[in-house]
Amino acid sequence: MTNNAEQVAVDAMPEPIPFYVDDLMAAATDATGLSDFGDLGFVNGLEVLAASLREEANLHEGGVIGQSQEILRLLVNRLRYIDDVKKHPEIRDEKIVAPIVVVGLPRTGTSKLQRVMSGDPGVQRLEVWRLLNPAPFPDEIPGKPEGRIAFAKVVEDTFRTQFPGWMARHPMEAEEPDEELFIMEMSFESSVSAMLARAPTFREFSMSCDPRPTYKILFEMMQYLQWQDGGARGRPWIMKSPVHVGYLDTLFEFFPDATVVHCHRDPVKTVPSFATTIHELRRTTTDEIDPVEVGREWFDYWARLTDRYLQVRDTLPLDQIVNATFEEICADPIAVIGRVYEKAGRELTEDAIAGCRDYDNRRPANHWGAYDYTLEEYGLEAGEIRRRFAEYLKLFG
Repeated sequence: MTNNAEQVAVDAMPEPIPFYVDDLMAAATDATGLSDFGDLGFVNGLEVLAASLREEANLHEGGVIGQSQEILRLLVNRLRYIDDVKKHPEIRDEKIVAPIVVVGLPRTGTSKLQRVMSGDPGVQRLEVWRLLNPAPFPDEIPGKPEGRIAFAKVVEDTFRTQFPGWMARHPMEAEEPDEELFIMEMSFESSVSAMLARAPTFREFSMSCDPRPTYKILFEMMQYLQWQDGGARGRPWIMKSPVHVGYLDTLFEFFPDATVVHCHRDPVKTVPSFATTIHELRRTTTDEIDPVEVGREWFDYWARLTDRYLQVRDTLPLDQIVNATFEEICADPIAVIGRVYEKAGRELTEDAIAGCRDYDNRRPANHWGAYDYTLEEYGLEAGEIRRRFAEYLKLFG
């Protein structure tokens, strides 16, 4: 027998949606009363993802519900965005001017640098609540996004109470910045959807896709968020995602005046650190996790993205890129931000320094807990990693 609180929780649990395109899109239409998804080019990727979730992910009950709700969230935001653009075509006139974009292999200090830099009161921040729901809720009063913040706090509380290991590795706090991969998922061609749940077929599919549709939806959502916040008003966006490292040519195509911060650390440390992060994340969707498969899969992924970076590096505007090491970022992030701002032609004011220091002081290392891991548990070997990243290490080792 359940008590009243348990029964309320059961009653509040959403029903899982079958992992088929028609069911998922119908659920989004039912949830919003809207039916125009805009360009339907995303449907092919959604079909591949849905098949991977049905056939490969080994989802537990919570994973089935969570993954179907995740796809529903993405589709609902797409519907609401298209509807808002019809009502407010000026959204697409927003200029995204001179963003600062933090990139690099994962676990190289990218999150710390983005979040500390976002402490500057003169920039635009990509808080989790914006990333999860870039579209305002139907009853939202402009400038008062309490509903979206509350939604993000439920997500934060779920991770904090049920998956503290994930929070130790990658804290997700409703009103703190995070990476724009949550938006890039809306294309259904971004590899992030293969991180949360085992989806090797979708991961390979995402690696073969033209990245432009993903960066197009990212650009459009940045316009959308900026329009909601009264325009740029001289405030650059502080963006971040390790995935950008393989697509910097496309990133500069959509954000030609960006200043990019490329963060570096020994891949022998970053590769297993990312593996333990994915291992912990997948606990939210399945009870069947092979750590060696996780380690090998994502070693291959980041090596291939690094290959892509090396292939296009000579075509990039290298004078718009600042290189920074993990050690520099941890030791003195304000000094690194000073170099970034100098490259971006932006003044590092006293208010900016104070805001950045405040965040850094509020979120010291291991704020959400410490963790450890080994190469061996993920089927990895230091010499093999160094050989695979040899060309990268010649440049930045």
